[in-house]
Amino acid sequence: MRSVHELLSLKGQVAIVTGGAAGIGLQMSYALGEAGANLVLASRKIERCEEVAQKMSGQLKAEVFPVQCDVAREEDVDNLFRSVMKKFGRVDILVNNSGATWGAPSLEFPMDGWRKVMETNVTGLWMMCQRAGKIMASQNYGRIINLASIVSFVGTMPEQMDSVVYTASKAAVAGLTKDLAAKWARHNITVNALAPGWFPSKMTDWSIREKGNAIKKSIPMQRFGGDDELKTAVLFLASPGASYCTGVILNVDGGWISV
Repeated sequence: MRSVHELLSLKGQVAIVTGGAAGIGLQMSYALGEAGANLVLASRKIERCEEVAQKMSGQLKAEVFPVQCDVAREEDVDNLFRSVMKKFGRVDILVNNSGATWGAPSLEFPMDGWRKVMETNVTGLWMMCQRAGKIMASQNYGRIINLASIVSFVGTMPEQMDSVVYTASKAAVAGLTKDLAAKWARHNITVNALAPGWFPSKMTDWSIREKGNAIKKSIPMQRFGGDDELKTAVLFLASPGASYCTGVILNVDGGWISV
């Protein structure tokens, strides 16, 4: 029987976190790095990744590798995996955290906003899963964690959130997660998702500032998520100890879905 320390250790593993240099992505990157994983921080803004990588390298006993990547661009995704394989020779963990949103009333929602969000949140995530899945299948080991959302399961009043495309995209993420879990289990790849509630970030800043009181009314804990409240959730799903968990969508939402 393995100890809890062994079950949660990521020592020697390689973890890619898209959008891993800011917001909840940074929180999750620290969780994996603190557990011993070498990190690949991928983002459209390479300067931010390089800045964060330098800081984290001085704090963690792991390598931190910044890579520029717009997940909606196939050539960027392919270049990311070429770079990671050249440097580390393996990919053990993928956290698909990059995301986009677009706010507008549903009856007037523009098609350019719809396409932009879908290309990043669904198509980009799928390309990342597929490329990582091929590598993980060849290793007979892998952990994929997608970022779904509480809105994967429920609608929201416009007074709380008005982005119909974000809701649709995150429902697609939940469905894709479950389907890949079933298809890739034979390769010893687990595919799970986190469904965060409201956490302060650049993406949620406007909504929390303008609609925060209305949002809190639907959260039984009556508060937003904290700066370390996703760490153990992502660590569990990424860990060797989660070997019998696949197709799971773990809510971290202050109780939103329970009411």
